[in-house]
Amino acid sequence: MSYLSDTSIVLRLAQPHLPIYQTVFQALAKLRRSGEQIIIVPQILVEFWVVATRPTNVNDLGMTTDNAEKELENLQSIFTVLPENERIFDEWKAIVTKYKVSGKVAHDARIVAAMKVHKVENILTLNPSDFKRYNEIKAVRP
Repeated sequence: MSYLSDTSIVLRLAQPHLPIYQTVFQALAKLRRSGEQIIIVPQILVEFWVVATRPTNVNDLGMTTDNAEKELENLQSIFTVLPENERIFDEWKAIVTKYKVSGKVAHDARIVAAMKVHKVENILTLNPSDFKRYNEIKAVRP
């Protein structure tokens, strides 16, 4: 079984000073020990970049682009990155239409679309409520 790691998870890996870091790290380690594959899709890396490079005064990481690039490389070495493909957009369109998704949460629908295309049923996230409407997947909080 595979788990897609949500942006909330990869962001915490870049913040070892936060108490939640240890919880996230241990959850990932436990999944790996159990033989689970932990993957991400390019959108997770894009979302990471957005949050990582925004200023700290808007509750983000305030990284320089050089530091964010190093973190991206680190994430790409930790996780299997599944490729983008043309089927993801078609699946996304079907999902946002089916669930009447509007606004910012359409980004989450795109993650679900990528999961469906790549046949990944579980997402590891600190925000399971963001994914509860999608009965095609299971959101798991560490």
